[in-house]
Amino acid sequence: MFTIVLPKRKARFVGGHLADTIKMKLEFTNTISDDIKLNSVLMSGCMSADYSNQIFLTLSEDGTIMRLYKIKYERHCSPFKEALLFDNLLAVGHEEHFYLFDMTTNQNIVRLALSGYFGHLYYDNQLFYIADAHGLHCIDKNGEIHWTNLELAIDGVIVHGFTDNIILGSGEFDPPGGWVDFSIEKATGNKTA
Repeated sequence: MFTIVLPKRKARFVGGHLADTIKMKLEFTNTISDDIKLNSVLMSGCMSADYSNQIFLTLSEDGTIMRLYKIKYERHCSPFKEALLFDNLLAVGHEEHFYLFDMTTNQNIVRLALSGYFGHLYYDNQLFYIADAHGLHCIDKNGEIHWTNLELAIDGVIVHGFTDNIILGSGEFDPPGGWVDFSIEKATGNKTA
């Protein structure tokens, strides 16, 4: 199991009553208990329906599972998986894909095939940055791909930080341990001079 605990949110109605704070949690799990009576939503898209491998993502509020998502995938290629929740958007990186899912409409906004495997998911200034085996992708909340740079590594990318105009990170070029630092422009994804 892989768990992400989200920050508590301000007052909100739960079951008709005003709650002071709600602790939300996203959790990946391979199986779902029989006592969970929710229908799962296939967030990986209809083209994945026939794949035999699957993982579930639960969204819990104060310990109660409120939503259940299913991701079906072709093959296992990455130990990394991450999920972020922003307003009504669920951003998920898993195996060879990144998904941006609208929880209000239950529609997939983006299903992006990645280069090699999913590595890490970052969010800065209203943009998602998805690291894969070879580079970084920049996507906005509407699912528009702003840029892709697949020349940052051969086996993994890590972002160390963001400034107003620059992304600082490292790419592995000589595994294991052959990490090379990079600096790229946030607007274009191009390496800085």
